[in-house]
This record gives sequence, structure tokens and C-alpha cells, in this order.
Amino acid sequence: MPRISGEQTLLASTPYLSPEAQRKDLEERKLILLDKQRDLGDNHPETLDAMVNLAWLHHQLGEYGSARDLRVTVLEKYQILGEGENPSALHVMPSLGITHHALGQYKEALEVAELALEKQRKVQGENHLETAGTLGTLALAYQNLGQLNRAQELAMSAVEQYSQLLGEDHPATLWSMHGLANIYHQLGQFTEAEDQYCIVVEKSIRIHGENRPNTLRAMGGLGGTYLASGQLKKAEGLLNIVFEKQKRVLGEEHPDTLRTMGDLANTYNHLGQFSAAEELATVALEKHQKALGEDHPDTLWMMGELASIFWKQGQLEYAEELLVTALEKWRKLFVDDYTNTRWTMNELANLYRNNDKLQAVQELERLVRGQAV
Repeated sequence: MPRISGEQTLLASTPYLSPEAQRKDLEERKLILLDKQRDLGDNHPETLDAMVNLAWLHHQLGEYGSARDLRVTVLEKYQILGEGENPSALHVMPSLGITHHALGQYKEALEVAELALEKQRKVQGENHLETAGTLGTLALAYQNLGQLNRAQELAMSAVEQYSQLLGEDHPATLWSMHGLANIYHQLGQFTEAEDQYCIVVEKSIRIHGENRPNTLRAMGGLGGTYLASGQLKKAEGLLNIVFEKQKRVLGEEHPDTLRTMGDLANTYNHLGQFSAAEELATVALEKHQKALGEDHPDTLWMMGELASIFWKQGQLEYAEELLVTALEKWRKLFVDDYTNTRWTMNELANLYRNNDKLQAVQELERLVRGQAV
């Protein structure tokens, strides 16, 4: 089978291993890398391949920092060797973009994906599997930076190319459809998102079963769309199923599990089950901070969700503290011209308004108006 660009499509296309088996495999691959370095040297192609394989396992386990460091090292070595455009280097570049995305480093992800696409089109052509995968990676980068129309255009191209090259039921095609569904969701096109997610979930279950990570991720995406479109009972039922399966399949600390935990807390909040929402969101925030760091976008999103729960319970001081902290970090990461930054500004302005802090409201409204011009 030809190699397919991108961590998620690779994961979809390979046999699934439990976290315990992956951890054992990781330790074995570390020993393989040490043997290659000793016997062949740091710059031998087999050594570099061993580093790529080790990085892939780190990424599967949610150890994104280790995956990034290995991929950066591999690309630096290819550049030193004057082989920055060979097929192996062109394969690693978009994978590095995916890892930057997972770390919340969206600008770096965009830069790497744009460079990879330019080189792949030059070396491999427009209708190559690697090129199709990088289109999806680039779409993800634009999406996370709030450029949704550009993201949609690229994601649709990726789906079309994968469908032509691999067929509509191939795991890589399904993953590209998942990416497009996610963009529809963010655009507020919930009917289109739900339709797309339903196709991906149905085919993924039929081909792989319910317990594959990509199947669960698609089910979680569908649950999130149910939530956003007001289908709260459907969201609660599906997200609970996904959450329990992810805890068993991926582990309680995996970023996918934490994301579902946050969506489930948000669902309880909308259902008025505030005690359950607060308990789950508090644990989710602590785990996000531990697993991804204080400044990761997913952590900041979770802070906003917990603030919303506090607000609905009248705990305005706690809500304000979280929103102020989140806004400072969003602005540091992305300045003001970013969807989540503006959302947090608006939430904080509404909280100040309800608490009669009119001067603070005026200052925030000036910031919001300045970005709306």
C-alpha cells in the first residue's frame, strides 16, 4: 500500500494497537534507533527512517513534543545532506505540520504545510497521495487560524483527490471527509456537518468497528455537532459512549479523550446539569493543563467552558478570573484577530455588563469594535 501523508490517515490505515502494546513498541523502536545510530551513523537513511517511525508512535500516544522534536531533527539532517526534496523528506514535512497543530502551534503548522505543498507539487505533481494529504493538513492550519473559507476550499480538494486516487471508502478518504465536516461545523453549517459525519461514522464502523481511534474521533465530532445544533439528548448519549470507549482504548490522559470530556461537560451545562458539568469540566481542565500545558488552545477552550458553567451558577468571580486569564493567553498567542480571542472578549464583556462594571465593558467593546472594522 502506498504511504499516505498525515498522522491521522496513517493511523486509520494501520492495525490498531492498545496503548500498552504501543508503549512496548515505542521502547523497542528506541532500541532500534540506538542500534542504527551506533552501526550506521546519525545521518544514514535507515537511521532517519527509525527516527520517523519513533516520532509516529510518540504522536499516536499523544506525546506531541517528542514527535515534533524528532521530526525537526530528521528534516534538519535531510537539509544538511542536500536532500530536502527527496520523497522521505517530503513525507515528514506535513507530518510535522500535523504535530505543530496538535501542540496548538497553528502558525508554525501553516508555514510547514505551505512549504510542503509547494515542494510536493514541484516534485511529485498535483495528483499525488502525498499532495492530497498535505492539502488536508493545510486546510486544518487555515481552519485553526480562523480562515474558514480557504480551509473549506482546500478540504474539498483533498476529499476529491483522495476519492479519485483511493476510492470513497478508503480510510484516508474518510479522514479527509472528517476534516471537511469539522469545517462545516465551525462555519455553523450544522446540517452539512451532520450529514458528512454520519457518512464517515457509518463507513468507519463498517470497515474498522467502533473501537478504532479514528472511528471514535468521528463519533465525537458528530456528538459535538449534535450539541452545537441543539440536539442535546443525542449529544449526551453519543458523547458518553465515545468517552467510555476512548478511556478504554486510548487512556484517560489522551488528548482525544480530554476533548470528548470537555464536550460532554459542555453538554451537561446546556442541559442544566450544572453539578455534573462543573465536576467534569474541572477535572478536564486539570488534565488539559497537565497533558498539553497551560497555554495550549485546547486548555484555553476548556477554561472558557468552565467559566460558562460557573457563570450559569452565579459564581461570577470564578468565571471572571478564568475568562481574564484565558483572554490574556489568547491575545498573547494570536493577538486579537482570532475567533476564540474575540469570543472570549465578548463573553467577558457580557459578564462585566451583568456585574455593572461599565468601564471594563467599554474597554473590551473598543477592542471588539477595532477587530470588527
